Amino acid sequence: MSINIKWDGDCNFSVLTESGFTFNVDATSKKAPCPTEVLLSALGSCSATDVVLLLQEQNFEVKGLENTVTFALTESEPHLYKSANLHFTVHGCGFQESDILRAVQEAVEKHCHVCLMLSPTIDITYSAEVGNNCT
Repeated sequence: MSINIKWDGDCNFSVLTESGFTFNVDATSKKAPCPTEVLLSALGSCSATDVVLLLQEQNFEVKGLENTVTFALTESEPHLYKSANLHFTVHGCGFQESDILRAVQEAVEKHCHVCLMLSPTIDITYSAEVGNNCT
């Protein structure tokens, strides 16, 4: 398996994934997300995928989900991610905040590959709220 990264000048790179998808990365964040933003995007989207699937497995009707990732950096150079909080807002029918939190806990601790890779070095926490719910 491989991913190809091609330099496009300055601090810009084109990424070609094993599956044939392409995206751009810019270390200066002027033309594209920087690599560390891509890393946090992977954390947020991987965990969100697992939360949706876990809620659907429980027969909850998920109509939408947002995952806002907030983070803190270390004070010294290089500034590394110290912690990240995943805040899930789930829209849909038949569930409560406690249902979301159970799904999030399982996703973060057992299923999300990115969470499992990063959690030894980054403190990953989570929170949740029910968005627009069916009545």
